[in-house]
Formats: sequence, C-alpha cells, structure tokens
Amino acid sequence: MSEAWTPPGTPPGARHDTQPDARPHVPYEARSDADLLTAAARARLRAARDGLGDGSVPWGVGVAVVMADLDAATFIAGAADFALGLPADLGEGWYRAFTRTVFLAGRPATVAARHPGGRTTAGAPYAWYGPARRGELRSLSRLLRAFDGPAPMDVATGPMTVTVPGGQPSGHVVDAAVAIGGVSTGAYLVHVHHLVAEAALRGLIRRGDTLRVDHRKSLDPAEFRDLLAPARADRVQTRITRDPSEPHHPRLYGVLESNRLQGGH
Repeated sequence: MSEAWTPPGTPPGARHDTQPDARPHVPYEARSDADLLTAAARARLRAARDGLGDGSVPWGVGVAVVMADLDAATFIAGAADFALGLPADLGEGWYRAFTRTVFLAGRPATVAARHPGGRTTAGAPYAWYGPARRGELRSLSRLLRAFDGPAPMDVATGPMTVTVPGGQPSGHVVDAAVAIGGVSTGAYLVHVHHLVAEAALRGLIRRGDTLRVDHRKSLDPAEFRDLLAPARADRVQTRITRDPSEPHHPRLYGVLESNRLQGGH
C-alpha cells in the first residue's frame, strides 16, 4: 500500500501536512533543490488534507488494481479513466487518503468470477476495485500476490502520447515527465498512479485530453523550478518521495502540467 511521505525536518509526532514553510525568509530563486522539493511535497499533502470540496466523504479508503500484464500507455490511460469515473464522494475520500493503492497480479476476468464489482478497462488487462475500506479489499490481497516486474522498469525513454478515453478530443494537452532510472516496476506503478489519479481528481485531466508523457532516467529539479513554485500549484501535480538510495533526501519522480486550472473547464 503506497503511503504519504513525511518530508525531512518534520518534528516527531507533528502532522507534516500542517508544517509551515521551513525557510520562508529565503527567496524562492535562492532555495536549494531539496528545499523546493520538500516545500512542494508538503503542499501536496496539505492539498489532500484540505480536500476538493465540503461534502461528507468516506474516510480511510483505498484501491486495489488487479493486473495480468503492464503496458505503460494503457496503464496511464486506465488510471485516468478510473479516477474520472468515480462518484464525487468516493473520489474525494480517496484523494484525502492520498490515493492509496495496491497492485496485485491476476487476470481480471478470472478474479471477477470470485470478486465481482471491479472496473475494467477496455482492451487492457486491468481491473480497479474500490475505493473501499481496507477490510473490504483484504480478501483480494490474500488471494493475489503483489504485481512484480523488471527492476528497473522496462519502458523506453522519450515521449509517449496517451489519449484519455471516454470523450471527444478536448484540445487540452497535459504534459508529464516521469523518472524511471533505478525505479522498479512496482515503484513505477505507485508513482504514476499517484500522479495521474490525483491530477484527474483535481480536474487537471479530463476525458478526451491528450497526455504527453516523457519517460526519463531522472528529473532534475532545476529544470522544473518554475513548475514547483507555489504560484503554479493550481495547474501542476507532482510526485515527490524519498529516494531509496538516499532515504533522507527527496526525489522528484513525476511532474505534470495542465493547460487547465484545477477545477477548470
């Protein structure tokens, strides 16, 4: 189950999503890459805690994805399709739970015989279950093992174009960059699913949009300083968490920019 990352410098026992900017006196342009990533990670956590609306939502929900194989393009399209198809209250509850998801190996059609109710993707070997409380998904987790694959993730570097299914071409373009260097298949699933699902729930991705996804060995924060700025948060989604090789240092795993403001049309 993917979890929210606690940025460095957070006092023990403190809620990391409510911590103020650790270096407010330092001009934005003078801040280090680590400072920028930490601030952006905290902003993402605060946004999830604040939620997308004011209505009543289910708490503590998560999602399970059953998958027989992995193709990056169909997985990205399916993640967006699933998030956009959720009822508002379930989507809100899942967003506030940091879009927690587990990825399980199995054939969706076979699993559906024992566990109906999954949302399948046309022509792709995936099925999404939930959002639901962990206990409701436990039987799936007991039945199936975690989905595994090559380490690092086996996907070609360079741009990939994905059309979000379910609508006429919108004319909107969403650009994303994803780091794959030293990233296992399991970690890739977590990073990309967070990035795409949260952007869709925020309205940065809509049906019929074109996603241009650039897979790179690494993402240099210096190249994305403008997108990491707080002033761009209403049109940018990030995926920042610890680097396993340097646990105390944040790494930028994904950044997505939409030409549509959060909640816009």
